[in-house]
Amino acid sequence: MRLSLSLFAAASVLFCSAQDYSLELIRNGGFEMQDKSANTYDQLILATGWRDANLGLADLFAPTASAKTVGIPDNDYGSIAPFEGEYYAGFCGWKADIQRNFNAYDENDKFIPAWNAYSEYLKGELIQPLVEGATYELVFHVALAGNSDRSIKGVGAYFSELDLMYQNRKFMEEDPQVFYTKIIDERNKWVEVRDTFVADGKEQFIFLGVFPYVGLESKNMIEGYDNRYAYYYIDGISLKRVEPQP
Repeated sequence: MRLSLSLFAAASVLFCSAQDYSLELIRNGGFEMQDKSANTYDQLILATGWRDANLGLADLFAPTASAKTVGIPDNDYGSIAPFEGEYYAGFCGWKADIQRNFNAYDENDKFIPAWNAYSEYLKGELIQPLVEGATYELVFHVALAGNSDRSIKGVGAYFSELDLMYQNRKFMEEDPQVFYTKIIDERNKWVEVRDTFVADGKEQFIFLGVFPYVGLESKNMIEGYDNRYAYYYIDGISLKRVEPQP
């Protein structure tokens, strides 16, 4: 009987370990669960499990919304079908804004930086904290919006034990565990971001956006005057524990 119980315990441990590898740790990674459908800008909070990480407000897109705001497939930022399901979200990765300089002495000083380093971030709480020393794989999909006249490097994800909330609209300075190594400069095309990392342990929150720590390189998509922003749609977010890499 004692041997049987030991075998049962060992089998239970193996079974639980196997379950860990199949468990999805992102809550509502496709933005399909919502309190209600978005009908205008700045409504990421309507998606179950998602919030903003600073004073910049990210967007939730819906097929029932107007094409002049956050509709699907057509919206104010471009036109694209969801990567999966019926919904997706979006964030301004960078806005190099300007404002009129009323103290200008000549034409060269007519405009000065306004927000300049404006950036939005999505924040989600994981289904359970990460385990110290365990390996995880994150996958998500982003697309540069069709009306973006800028593109920028540094799209990625940062995991933290802390529920960070910054009282500004600036770039987050944290070092992301997962990021895309190139500038995403093809409009209205879903790009997969996928990588593994080893957890420090107790990470409970994910932050998605642009991280200058990677290297803040940018690219103008057109010549001459432009709208000075890089906007990205995001969809299909998944995080699972995986076998350690050899």
